[in-house]
Amino acid sequence: MKPLTWFTWKKLRENYNFLHMKKTLLSFSFLLASVVTFSQCDPNSFDWGANPFGVSPDPSVGENFDPGQVGVPYNDIVFVKAPALISDIPGAPELPLAIDSLSLDSITYTIGALEFNIENLGLNVTCNNNGDSPIPCNFMAGGAYCGDISGTPNMAGSFPVKIYATGYFTFGTAQAAGYTFEGYTLEVGVASVKEEVAAFDFSLGQSSPNPANNQAIIPFELPQNDAVQFSVYNLMGQQVLSRTISGKQGKNTYSLETSDLKNGVYLYTIQSGEKRLTKKLIVQH
Repeated sequence: MKPLTWFTWKKLRENYNFLHMKKTLLSFSFLLASVVTFSQCDPNSFDWGANPFGVSPDPSVGENFDPGQVGVPYNDIVFVKAPALISDIPGAPELPLAIDSLSLDSITYTIGALEFNIENLGLNVTCNNNGDSPIPCNFMAGGAYCGDISGTPNMAGSFPVKIYATGYFTFGTAQAAGYTFEGYTLEVGVASVKEEVAAFDFSLGQSSPNPANNQAIIPFELPQNDAVQFSVYNLMGQQVLSRTISGKQGKNTYSLETSDLKNGVYLYTIQSGEKRLTKKLIVQH
């Protein structure tokens, strides 16, 4: 698989920085686990054969992300095979060192020379590691895992996409090395009139602007008229705001006053019955 040759070794980080980063990710993952529904993708549904390491879709064999349409709910799956040894990775040093784990860090897209997280396109990544680690996007060595890409695209275009990951191993002290899978393109078109009037789903869009200063506009869709619960949490898991919103079938917007919120990262949710959706909001005054 061609992506296996794209492994680029970066400068090894110090043990303290590695452990501090893992602790931060672990704390954040427990918060997310309390407010976000885990991925529904099945890691065992993809056959890796004898390949010890890789990612799918794989552009080198003609695979790519499924195309999407603006305003139409989207879903695709990324499958990942975590290497067991450094020597499993073509282009890596021929060292008989065991890999501890592999993390799926982010998926980005570019417009011109600018690179953005895929969340800005209205999409989110939710990992399924079969419970092997409390950090959902942390994949243990030798295991096969996956992540759902889902949401509602908010912009049309042909977007180059990159997948960023980090491998962790021990060589005297704990070490980390990053690598990038690229060569992807995500095509997002404009829905036809017929598709635009199709039945709506329960969905939550990304707030705008993000970061927000005094106000953030939050889009959401409902399949029918409904009163939904809107809540905002800080990264300690504390609820800082709760409102009941009367929504109509179809597209809705909610204006969130952020002037009283401190600078930082928050999670906002809407809930209808037992269904709950969550997005990230940054406040910067």
